[in-house]
Amino acid sequence: MMAVLLAALETSIIATALPTIAGQFNAFESFAWVGTAYIVTSTISTPLLGKLSDLYGRRFIFQTTMGIFLVGSILCGASQSMGQLIGARAVQGIGGGGIQALAFAILGDVLPPRERGRYIGFFTLAFVGAALLGPLAGGFIIDHFTWPWIFYINVPFALGVAVVCHFALRLPFTRRKAKLDYAGAALLTASIGTLMIGLEEGSEGWTQRHVLALFAVAAVTLVLFIMAERRAEEPMIPLRLFHDKVVRACVLMGLFAGMITYGAGSFLPLYFQDSLLVSPTESGLRMLPQMLGVTMATFGIGRLIARTGRYKPFPIIGSALAVIGLLAIAQITGDTSYWWLVVPMMFMGFGAASVFTTTSIASQNAVGFHDLGVATATVMFFRSLGGSFGMAMFGTILNATIRSEIPRLTGVPADDAADLIRSPAEIAALPDATRQAVVDSVALGVSRIYWICAAAMVGALICAIVLPERPLRNRAGLSDAMEEKAAAAASPA
Repeated sequence: MMAVLLAALETSIIATALPTIAGQFNAFESFAWVGTAYIVTSTISTPLLGKLSDLYGRRFIFQTTMGIFLVGSILCGASQSMGQLIGARAVQGIGGGGIQALAFAILGDVLPPRERGRYIGFFTLAFVGAALLGPLAGGFIIDHFTWPWIFYINVPFALGVAVVCHFALRLPFTRRKAKLDYAGAALLTASIGTLMIGLEEGSEGWTQRHVLALFAVAAVTLVLFIMAERRAEEPMIPLRLFHDKVVRACVLMGLFAGMITYGAGSFLPLYFQDSLLVSPTESGLRMLPQMLGVTMATFGIGRLIARTGRYKPFPIIGSALAVIGLLAIAQITGDTSYWWLVVPMMFMGFGAASVFTTTSIASQNAVGFHDLGVATATVMFFRSLGGSFGMAMFGTILNATIRSEIPRLTGVPADDAADLIRSPAEIAALPDATRQAVVDSVALGVSRIYWICAAAMVGALICAIVLPERPLRNRAGLSDAMEEKAAAAASPA
């Protein structure tokens, strides 16, 4: 849980600090890349490290990912430019993606699906709660320390996790030889990387020639990746998983929920700072209603699943509430009262957490032990992919809105519009007309983001309605695997 908290926190703790960091490096147009770099590499590493854990054991791969995460955190804190910070975040993301996938896979090793609901509630609380507590922690650090401590604070906790892992994580495992899917890993990396770069480069329109070329490369490499996975001996993402209706529904629900949790969730603190002109710490505090919704969903739904053995009703209810909340938040303007957002934020947090809790349990229940790691990683992969897609797309939408609205309202050249987005105190000190233009432009950009998120959660609601419900098993995956191994050893040659 501590490892999950650290890895997930890094997607959100940066949110309230980014205006300050971007102002220090004078690089607001690279704003979204600091978050996107982490999510993209964590997305890519998730299925690869999940597959490696099936082949070489969870413990060794988990320890390795913790080491990568630790090194990345130190490099982030030592960065001297926006380019260095983005590169270090990419390193950190490789470890972060593996940590999140492997933690849930380890949970599947030692607990039966029916009992898993209780514990996945805690893990989901760490996972989704980090997305909401992150802005508060980041704002506190920015107001009272310096921004590198956002990353250095990981070091003692990561070392503590490594020590506990070394002494306590003893899982029986038989190593098996297999050919790794290097071609699949390379093609998936190329496809996701070019797609994200294309989305980020579209602040002046996604029909520019170089942006269309990037999208074309992403499409071609995706097709080649699917072809490679069909032939691979040990595919990074086994296509047979998608033959299962439960896995398909869980993958899509995770994709949509990831988009609103990591994509949209990073821009609401920006709205609080740059439109409502509150401090970084206060902007984090204002995210607490969403955290309350997450807490109610994770603890309540996990226990209800364990008690009833049913999981289907919860993502339906949660997705419907999330749609209502997102539509309400999409009505914001530069002078919207904060109290108008409190209940919608609770609905949004409840909906995302209900989807995350249910998809983890349902997908693990649908596969055998030998696919447990890769199935968990695949669901996590699409969850992170939704966040990556959201961060890149929403960052472009926000930049495009600022580049068009501020010049329209003030006459400032489009290339200089982003320079007006600084700390809340600096925005408040602008001339009245310019300040109002900045406030209204940021609010309009964030409003557009939430309209798209509401549409995405309608997709999640449809998937939840068609999700098949199967009886939850009463045995842990590791128990089944050990019995199969013992039976094989006892049977005649």
